[in-house]
Amino acid sequence: MRYLLAMLLGTVSAVVAAIFVAGPVASWLSRSLTYSSPDGQNAVEQGVFSATMAIAMAIGWGVGWALGRPFAKRARLD
Repeated sequence: MRYLLAMLLGTVSAVVAAIFVAGPVASWLSRSLTYSSPDGQNAVEQGVFSATMAIAMAIGWGVGWALGRPFAKRARLD
């Protein structure tokens, strides 16, 4: 049950980050740098978007893992 809760919250946090956080952060960071070609800006924007989603997923997974701790203890006692 602990793994299920961690995976569920990790997925939910990644989706929420993709909708509300990753786009504006990637756009802001890619506009604040200078590039020699448009491909460079696109690469930075995609990288920041992916990194933001990965960080959000890791945070959600960690929160889910922590919240699932009582379920893990209960399963061991049975």
